Amino acid sequence: MELMNLGSPERAYAEIKKLASGLSDSEHLVRSCIFDLHAAVELELRRIYYHTFKSHLFLTDDEQNNEKVIAEFSKRIERLGFMDMYRVLRPCLNSWPYPEFAHIQDINDARNAAAHGDATDSVNYKGRNPFRDADCFAEMYFDVWAIKKSIGKYFDHAIERQGRILKRYIEKYGTGEI
Repeated sequence: MELMNLGSPERAYAEIKKLASGLSDSEHLVRSCIFDLHAAVELELRRIYYHTFKSHLFLTDDEQNNEKVIAEFSKRIERLGFMDMYRVLRPCLNSWPYPEFAHIQDINDARNAAAHGDATDSVNYKGRNPFRDADCFAEMYFDVWAIKKSIGKYFDHAIERQGRILKRYIEKYGTGEI
């Protein structure tokens, strides 16, 4: 703040917002929400990746080593981008009976247009502009809510169920050669 001679946090936020873009308060709000909605879906994709591949780690009784292995693994998962994860998961997600997953690409496209475009007019969600059409903006929110709800079901059936089945198998038959 001192470097820019802004004096107060309020003035800093106002001035930096003006310098960053020429968007109105309403446009800033919509843009920010688009980013947050996209991040909510990205978090779910990351959760699928993390829990799918964590079971592939060879963990032992050495807790200190396990912590290092898990930390390195977590760092790698955190570095994955939205489309890196979605490209791989798309066939898996689309094979399930959750039509909401079809909107994941639309959410990503709207986010990219909002993040990389100069004008709000270039942002499109399912053929409409969330900056100009409040119903479109609300639909984005609802679609992300539905995606998160369906990913929860997917996560339970595709990932957590496998662990429950393995646990029951081990309880019944033992570990054998594991």
